[in-house]
Amino acid sequence: MRDAVLHLLLLSLWGGAAAVGALAVSAALRRAHTPSRWLCWLWLAVGVRFALPWGIPLMLPRPQNQQLAQAAETVRALAEAPAPVARPAVQAAPVQAAPAPWYEGLTLWHLLAAVWALGVLVLAVRAVAGYVRLRRTVALACKTPEGCYSGSCVPAPFTLGILRPRIYLPGSLTGAARQAVLLHERTHLRRRDPVVKPLYYAVVCLHWFNPLAWLAFRQLEREMEAACDEAAVRGCDAAARNAYCESLLQYALQGRMTPASLAFGQGSVKQRIVHLLHYRRLGAGALLLCAVAVGLSVTACMMRPRVAEATPETAAGPAAETEPQPTATPETATFTANTAGLPNLDGPAHSPRFLCPVDYTYISRYMGGGHRGNDLCAPAGTPVYAAQDGYVESATYHWSWGNFVQLDHGSAADGRRWETLYAHLRSLAVEPGQTVKAGDLLGYVGATGYATGNALHFEATVDDVLADARYFTDYREGDGSELTGEIAAELRAQCDGEQQSAVAFAANAAGLPNLDDPANGALFMSPLQNFKYISAVMEGGHPGVDMAADAGTPVYAAADGVVTVSEADATFGNWVEIDHGAGADGHRWTTRYAHMDDRSVQVGQTVQAGELVGHVGSTGQSTGNHLHFEVMADGALVDPRYVTGAPLTSHTALTGDQAAEIKAAIQELQQDQQEAEQEARDQLEGLQRQLEAVQQAEDAARAQSAQQQLVQEADEARAALDEAAARLDGSLSGGA
Repeated sequence: MRDAVLHLLLLSLWGGAAAVGALAVSAALRRAHTPSRWLCWLWLAVGVRFALPWGIPLMLPRPQNQQLAQAAETVRALAEAPAPVARPAVQAAPVQAAPAPWYEGLTLWHLLAAVWALGVLVLAVRAVAGYVRLRRTVALACKTPEGCYSGSCVPAPFTLGILRPRIYLPGSLTGAARQAVLLHERTHLRRRDPVVKPLYYAVVCLHWFNPLAWLAFRQLEREMEAACDEAAVRGCDAAARNAYCESLLQYALQGRMTPASLAFGQGSVKQRIVHLLHYRRLGAGALLLCAVAVGLSVTACMMRPRVAEATPETAAGPAAETEPQPTATPETATFTANTAGLPNLDGPAHSPRFLCPVDYTYISRYMGGGHRGNDLCAPAGTPVYAAQDGYVESATYHWSWGNFVQLDHGSAADGRRWETLYAHLRSLAVEPGQTVKAGDLLGYVGATGYATGNALHFEATVDDVLADARYFTDYREGDGSELTGEIAAELRAQCDGEQQSAVAFAANAAGLPNLDDPANGALFMSPLQNFKYISAVMEGGHPGVDMAADAGTPVYAAADGVVTVSEADATFGNWVEIDHGAGADGHRWTTRYAHMDDRSVQVGQTVQAGELVGHVGSTGQSTGNHLHFEVMADGALVDPRYVTGAPLTSHTALTGDQAAEIKAAIQELQQDQQEAEQEARDQLEGLQRQLEAVQQAEDAARAQSAQQQLVQEADEARAALDEAAARLDGSLSGGA
């Protein structure tokens, strides 16, 4: 639900920006006497920008400022959700937890969606009621020889209806004025305005919370009426124009009519009359310039700005902000698991729970629907603590997780190994290799990486299988859930299946590409044996190839492997990831198959080359039936055309240049990871030095404060003694 609300807000933002630009351009073009019918196209383009998330891509350079770059990355992710990113740890199966009560899943996003839906419903009911009421008002109007409807029940000239619009004229309207008004309304019919205006209103209703959407609707109404006014007085003399303007004054409407109608007297009558009095036809040259200006403006409205994706040079983590850091040196002693403090799947009734890692405000999202953990919302800078004793496996920056920490807690009493992950931290307080105790500081809440607000993303895994942290963490009352025997048994079965598949599967090194000896290495089997054409290749940020094919076409495994992901999400739809193990050259290969209609394999299942994985479909963010196919070597994306055989390509072997390019990409990725880790270590050391300086300053200030306090106490004691001496002296003087 959060994604849907944010997508709507982003769409409204783009439309609002287009409306502001169109307003400035429209004012300039109107002063140049541009025909109003052309300005209608400009405001129609704004309406399309409000309605459709697609547009003409406009690539913008990535900002150098890290905060701006993160904001741009968030906007890009909302406009086009990124492909799932490989975790540093092994991909695991999502836990199918027991269904929770419906109200437990309600969040602030559901409330916002409900308010939005209520607003749309109110506006729709209001428009329909106004249409029905106006239809009943003019029900007794009679058809005239001119083809319109007239009578005493018609208060003002207007056009009503969508599919079969009718022109209604007052019975008192006669003569030349009647003919001009009739021409005005017929121009509406010829331009299909009775259809365009209600559709535009429907789009505006979807963005009822955005005043710029209503501004665009009012501007379109104004230009529609002005265009018909121009058509009505074109070729008329001054007397005829004056008569037409008098008709505008006579039938000026004080209120607004239903959006399904086009009233002759609606809008600002003063502006319309001034426009008509100054209206003149332009010459051919001026018309050409105006046409070019309108065309460029419409094109600009349809632009969809995109920020260039992060390169290895720009993907480095942001400099961590100064936070209080622990002064103790990292512990590197051998870690011993606290088995008594870890969850026990064999005894769910008395299973221990992880400590809550943060003092959160509320939980905005739980695990499910492709989301891998729980999002604990808290103010920026809130401390994040270790959920249990553990060993720091990773403490670095990742473009999606931002600053994150991954802890290995060792094995519980039931022999199962637990890990936890803490993501989107503002800064880190630990480093890889350090041992921590339950409650030790790990970092501080932030919004780094792919985050839409300050929150801690918290994950838990057992034997490399994702476990919903709500069943194993000591959340506040009402936020956590009971670990039942059924949930524990299901999780045990998934862990056992993961271990069995890991033992059963052995990589077929001879069936994988060989980057050290490309001529003698194998190629992947094409996942589609029948397809129409390649609709997209790996370029411009697209991470794989798209193979267009008929719905239901079988999708096959490209090589022997084990299924590590088999799920559905909003981006990839039904998708599967297969780990093929390491080839003869030691490089580990992975393939992905996305946008399928269904999935024929499960997580942990071993498959052979050519085994059915699913069928072609158009699920997720897809514009048609096709298979999205990706290949990775050691986590680095590889162009599938390099390492896949017929019928995807006509290659029979990987070339030396292609192998060198792939190895360079792998080396670059590894180097980036090492540089990011080193940068995080340097930042931590710098922060520790800053902390020492702050501590010394605090000690000095504390000592100075203590000295000042002693001086003050001495002064107070001296004053008290002086006062006592004065009283004693007074009493002695009185006795004398």
